Amino acid sequence: MDKFILVIGILGSALLVIALVVLIYSIIRTVKRERKVTKFIYSLLTSIIILAFASAFIYLALFLQTFSRYTHEEKIGWVYAETANDSTRVTYYDKRGNRMHFFTTAGDQWVIEGYFLRWGTVLRWFGAGAYYRVTRLSGRWEKEEAKIVSIYRIHPEEQLWRFLLKHAEKIPGVDTAYGIAAFQYSSADTFYLYINDTGFILRKH
Repeated sequence: MDKFILVIGILGSALLVIALVVLIYSIIRTVKRERKVTKFIYSLLTSIIILAFASAFIYLALFLQTFSRYTHEEKIGWVYAETANDSTRVTYYDKRGNRMHFFTTAGDQWVIEGYFLRWGTVLRWFGAGAYYRVTRLSGRWEKEEAKIVSIYRIHPEEQLWRFLLKHAEKIPGVDTAYGIAAFQYSSADTFYLYINDTGFILRKH
């Protein structure tokens, strides 16, 4: 959770506690006849004003956190692919592993694939980061006729992900798990790879 949002939420909660304390204290003093009714009304109005500010801060924090999670993206690497002599030289940088991958593939387009686990709504709202695994890069032909396709495996197929694909919905706190992929035309451009709440995003820079 962002520090600014956290501060707003804490401030709103603190004001809410202050409003309730002032109100309860005033009621007790009035019941015991240690305070006049006019002063109780003044305290009540003060509590209402503080409560209004508390509600505003709390709702603002909730809105900002929801918007933040909805728009959150994490840069996880980049891909550079250049076509020459009917083949494509591809460079993939894995930011998490701080590792470069080099390979040559065939096809009009290149494809990056992986696995993605989507957390439940509550965990995502509280800032649970994406759980993913980039597994391979390959070539892809735009036309449907069969042609040779090359595949470069970045990470081996793991038993954990096979289990998650089959049983993710049964695990508490998990929404679902599935395979993801993104592809682009082979050109002398660098595409930065991001992951968000649903899968991969490619952006040219």
